Amino acid sequence: MESISIVIYLVAMMSLTIGGSQAIPYRSSAYLYTQQFCMDTLTGRQLYIGEVFTREDQCVRIQCLESQQLWEDSCQVPKLTQGNCKPIPSTEPHAEYPRCCPLYECKSYESNSGGTLEQTNTYNHYGTLRSSQLTEMIVIDRRTLPRGEIPTASARKYQV
Repeated sequence: MESISIVIYLVAMMSLTIGGSQAIPYRSSAYLYTQQFCMDTLTGRQLYIGEVFTREDQCVRIQCLESQQLWEDSCQVPKLTQGNCKPIPSTEPHAEYPRCCPLYECKSYESNSGGTLEQTNTYNHYGTLRSSQLTEMIVIDRRTLPRGEIPTASARKYQV
């Protein structure tokens, strides 16, 4: 009886060993992980594949590609043709790209007999309109007045 229990024990152990070996994943060289990285020569920083960072004081985003090459994204100067445009520095110069990119403010003027209309459009570095503002400057009286005299206009009274 003791020999039968030993045989059953050995069969059970062999089946666990054979079945257990199938549960262990096969490791081939295709599944071995090797750490690969890129080196940003300007900062000396190592980046792993897929890692991204923004260079300080340059507003440039650096990314390590799978080919172990660096990809750089920098702020573009949009092609704006309407109005007098000038860059406005970012209010967050140490922010991540693209929030560190400057905005561009373009002003245009339209004059008429009653005054001047000023339109101010603000664009991001892609040339996308971010905000628009209209200001109307009304001319009350174009006559030159003697020094110290205050111009007055006729007043209308409304009763509600």
